[in-house]
Amino acid sequence: MSVGERWARLLLVDPDERVRGLAQVQIRRTLLGRSVLYAPHGPLWERGSDGQAAQLDALLAGLADLARAEHGIVVKLDPRGEGDGAAAAAELRRRGLRPVMDYLQAPTTRVVELLDGGEQLMAGWKKEARNAVRRAEREGIATAVHRTPDEGALAGFHGLLRQTAGRGHFRVRPAAFLQRLAAELSASGDWWLVLAEWQGEIVAGAVAPQVGDRAYYLYAGSLRGEGAGRRWAGYAVMGRLMRELAAAGVRTLDLWGVREPGDLTVEASWAGHSMFKLRFGGEPLRQPHMLDLVVDPTWDRLRRARERALGAFSRR
Repeated sequence: MSVGERWARLLLVDPDERVRGLAQVQIRRTLLGRSVLYAPHGPLWERGSDGQAAQLDALLAGLADLARAEHGIVVKLDPRGEGDGAAAAAELRRRGLRPVMDYLQAPTTRVVELLDGGEQLMAGWKKEARNAVRRAEREGIATAVHRTPDEGALAGFHGLLRQTAGRGHFRVRPAAFLQRLAAELSASGDWWLVLAEWQGEIVAGAVAPQVGDRAYYLYAGSLRGEGAGRRWAGYAVMGRLMRELAAAGVRTLDLWGVREPGDLTVEASWAGHSMFKLRFGGEPLRQPHMLDLVVDPTWDRLRRARERALGAFSRR
């Protein structure tokens, strides 16, 4: 699924060939032929089972072996989970992994129960969201759902994403990444792209891949400027997305990164897009911090010293 990236996947399999745990690991080259490995949303194992301790130990051993084979310095683990996420992080800390206060994935989010996709769902929205979705309909904003890797739709969405990134000063994946992501996820029926048009122009869009009975509001973009279409189109996209997901049997939508009011632990730059997302309700969810599995302590000390020096330089 990646474009220009290296990944490895570890599977923990029992004698009956049943998968008991896994970790998907990105391998990033750094200084002097060394590498840093990262397991987003992982590792996964059968938390709460009788064999959970042995499964976790085996996964950590496998990750350390992979890191040594890749001249790795550290493996960054990012366990996820509702309810037992903190417990999983505690298990990793007990095994000597080091908590890291920085994060690569959103540390706080909201999860919206999609319910009936209609009145019950909208009752959980704030009044501003309900009014904005209705206003978008009155203004003639049209939405379309794309479940296949349509080249025109993807090109239009990527253009929106670039413009949004220019305003928000964040990096954007290349168009080839989105094309491959759409191709692979559409094959399993898990690709969702919603676009909004107003007066013949694509003005807003969102990508929300599905995993099981949950979808993730992963990428979104919109145009700024005068006109009702540019003001209300994002709401039209979110409303259509939630309705269609619910109709397809998807139970929840993870809004993928929300800064709760007054939460100083999340960077202030999230406030703008969080204001939009918070209007759609949902239950707050805080993920555990990342943890480092240090494989080469000497190189790790050098890596951290370099990062501190670069951080100090950038603040001058």
